[in-house]
Amino acid sequence: MLRLWCATVTWVLFALTGCDSGAVSTPADAAVEAGAVADVPAEEPAVDVPAGPDDPITGTTPNAWNWVPVDGMRCINDTPTGFGVSPSPGSDGLVIFFMGGGGCYNAETCESVFHGTGFRASDLRIESTLFSVSGPISRSDARNAFRTWNHAYIGYCTGDAHTGDNPAGVVLGGERRVFVGHRNVQLALRRLVATYPNVRRVLVTGVSAGGFGAAFNYDLIAQAFGPSVDVALLDDSGPPLNDDVLAPCLQRTWRTLWNLDATLPPDCTECRAQADGGGIGRFADFLARKYPTRRFGLITSTGDNALRYFFAFGHGVDCSQRGKITPEELRASLLATRQRLVGSGFRSYLLDSTTHT
Repeated sequence: MLRLWCATVTWVLFALTGCDSGAVSTPADAAVEAGAVADVPAEEPAVDVPAGPDDPITGTTPNAWNWVPVDGMRCINDTPTGFGVSPSPGSDGLVIFFMGGGGCYNAETCESVFHGTGFRASDLRIESTLFSVSGPISRSDARNAFRTWNHAYIGYCTGDAHTGDNPAGVVLGGERRVFVGHRNVQLALRRLVATYPNVRRVLVTGVSAGGFGAAFNYDLIAQAFGPSVDVALLDDSGPPLNDDVLAPCLQRTWRTLWNLDATLPPDCTECRAQADGGGIGRFADFLARKYPTRRFGLITSTGDNALRYFFAFGHGVDCSQRGKITPEELRASLLATRQRLVGSGFRSYLLDSTTHT
């Protein structure tokens, strides 16, 4: 399963993260080049309009992707958005997939954040086509253990790894940006819980910034579905990074821009801001402590080029400048986290590679 997942998304996510020095491709570009989508309409009809914030989603087509607009869900440019669902009648399982695509915390990184101009139904159609080939939200791949489950797709357009709650926004790179990824997840989750009251198994998963988002929002999702539902986590390339790699000054920047401390679980004392701003990497310790019988999985490369690119700020003179993280430094930090979590429900699959996802 892990091999299939990585093989499916590797080429897609290189386009999404914007790590290369050249032009940044989008899934739309990739889909056209690959011949995956022949004709994508500018927009598709939405289902379930109007609806209250806690109403079940209605009017959907089974085993197909349906766009669900949600009042209050916003993108980084303050435009409305929603999420996707692909229901599987009779299933007691639900996959919640978080998309990735970079992060916005200074003028440079904000330039290439995915869906900076919004995420709409047509974007869902393109991405769901790409990710339906194989992996956890594929219905056509007989090797996918989750192919008969209900599927939900949380697109990425907030630039905050699905963690923020700063609707007032800030000006970065000459543009006002709002960071409401965590608030969006809360709103989508209210609809999902109402729609799938009988699920007994939930897989929370995502790639890149979506991997971070899946881990960060795990507690929120587990609490929403309740203790009788088995909620598992599979985080692809969004590892908990210790302060030696994820500089405390960069963490402090996120806490300020994204209002991160307000969205962390109130009982996550180990990941509250330390004097220097660090501690976010201890989120994994919090999950292991709070959910000792749950299953948490991490897939990542020990020399991941994208992680070393995005988190190099703070390794220079200060957090305004990019420094350098070596593959050896990232590997050592990942192994230290693995060792620290021995005996918990965490398992990790570390590839000796520089690839992302």
